[in-house]
Amino acid sequence: MSQLNRDIFHGTLWSVVGQFGTMIISLLSNIVLARILTPYEFGQVGVIMFFIILANVLTESGLAGALVRKKEVTQDDYSTVFVFNLWISLVCFLLLVVSSGYISDFYNDSSLQNILLVSSLILIVNAFQITQNARLMRDLKFKEKSKYRFVAVCIGSIVGILFAMLGMGVWALVIMQLTTALFTTIILWRFEGMFFSLTFRRDSFKSLYSFGMNTTLASILNTAFDNIYQLILGRYFSISQVGLFFQAKKLQEVPVGIIKSTTLGVVFSSLSKIQDETELLRKTYTKIVLLFTIVMGLLTSILYVYSESLILLLYGKSWGEAAVYIQLLAIASFFYMQEMFNRVIFKVYDQTHKILYLEIVKKVIQSISIIVGVYYLDLTILLNGFVITSILSYLINLHYCRKIIKGIALREMLITLKIILVSLTISGISIYAKNTLGLTGINSIALLPISVGLYLVLTQIIGVADLKSEYKALFNLLKKQPI
Repeated sequence: MSQLNRDIFHGTLWSVVGQFGTMIISLLSNIVLARILTPYEFGQVGVIMFFIILANVLTESGLAGALVRKKEVTQDDYSTVFVFNLWISLVCFLLLVVSSGYISDFYNDSSLQNILLVSSLILIVNAFQITQNARLMRDLKFKEKSKYRFVAVCIGSIVGILFAMLGMGVWALVIMQLTTALFTTIILWRFEGMFFSLTFRRDSFKSLYSFGMNTTLASILNTAFDNIYQLILGRYFSISQVGLFFQAKKLQEVPVGIIKSTTLGVVFSSLSKIQDETELLRKTYTKIVLLFTIVMGLLTSILYVYSESLILLLYGKSWGEAAVYIQLLAIASFFYMQEMFNRVIFKVYDQTHKILYLEIVKKVIQSISIIVGVYYLDLTILLNGFVITSILSYLINLHYCRKIIKGIALREMLITLKIILVSLTISGISIYAKNTLGLTGINSIALLPISVGLYLVLTQIIGVADLKSEYKALFNLLKKQPI
């Protein structure tokens, strides 16, 4: 293994470890805060974070990625990106300041104005860390980047919990976000060096923004639609519903986020090495999809059947209504992960234009489901529309994937259908057992080991896979490919 490949491997490993650690700390702090704060207070932050996250995408504008991929980077390039990011962050900050009153009126909650004003400071703070992060990425210093982020999240979480215990309410969540951003910047400036230059080169900006513009448009589209349900729930239903949805989404994102961060990059790298060996790629891809569909099917069944138990165990009784959100998000996530594996094929064969096209199609379908849900003011229609969108999007992606490599779609569809059958069967048996035995709330978790065992046994009985042999075969296939 060459030094570069070794650096990439270790960098990827540290990136995964860092993401996992940060995710766990965020989950633990979230559990503590949920025991102290109310769904309404989380809902207020859920509404506000839509605007902050979207503005943050605009502030970054894809220029950090452009710096990372550019072969030769000058000091003027870094300075140009810094000036642009700082300027955009100030513009976004002022726009949010001006519109904060209108936003609070729109949601009939005057306290949202001050929450948005303080939260908007995150944009300016983040602008001072973008160039340092780009340098870390260019130098493959993923270990340092992961450590800095982990420490900042730990500090932010501790501060947030302390403020919550002092009775600061929603401000505990706001201060936690702001503290995390502030300490990330401070740590980066302390260990990676300060950077402050107001030099702006137009030619440098043009060369960088040509790449950044396309990624920014895609990011804005994804970010807006990923968080739009928080806005809709807050406006047409209640801010408390936003809090319930917000927490359910965070809990559901933990297992999905771990699987996504630990697999997609490795799968893309491995398949890219064998893109000219169609039969080997088809075989490897099928085994990968098989194993991870089994994992996602199990996670979906667990989250669906034991959603109420998990909510009560982790968050407490006041969050019981979030169970239905977890159930629907779990189903949607199953098809979302299938879609992500399909998109690896598009990337391997350099057909990324199809990803943008399919993303637009997905957003159109999602928009229709949202409009129908809002028109009838029916929460069930709105959320089921979200699930249907995920299913249709997966099927459309699978169709286009079939055109690239023949035979993949049919095999994947058979695997998916078998896993769905297993998941439905185990979910039905588990729910029936819960009702028959009279197990409610946290007590029903006693059945969890049995559900998992039955799931694994049933996958082998109906011929989905011999997990042990399939894992060994996949490991041997991947081991033959250089990293």
